[in-house]
Amino acid sequence: MMDWDLFWKGLGVVFPMLVALYTFIATRRKDLDETLAEGHERMDRHEARISRLEQAVQNMPGKDDMHALQLELVRQTGSMEKMAAVMEGNAMITARLEAIVSRHEQHLLDGGKK
Repeated sequence: MMDWDLFWKGLGVVFPMLVALYTFIATRRKDLDETLAEGHERMDRHEARISRLEQAVQNMPGKDDMHALQLELVRQTGSMEKMAAVMEGNAMITARLEAIVSRHEQHLLDGGKK
């Protein structure tokens, strides 16, 4: 009878330890599954962001496009300088014509008395 008593006492010690071990493993597995699910969601979000960034970068102008734009701006600057020179020349001609017209006007107003 003493052996059964020892058996039940031993079982009373070992059984809670087995239950605790099972609970620890089961809970750990559940926490691990939740952590993995969160990790998968985060990786999916990162993948979507990276895809959007890659698409945006592909649509951006490259160095050849920027070089062509720079050359076009230089060409436009040259054209603008030519236009400025022509306009300056026209302004000088207009000033000269205004002086001539003023003299004619003054002559007519004076009645040709000179």
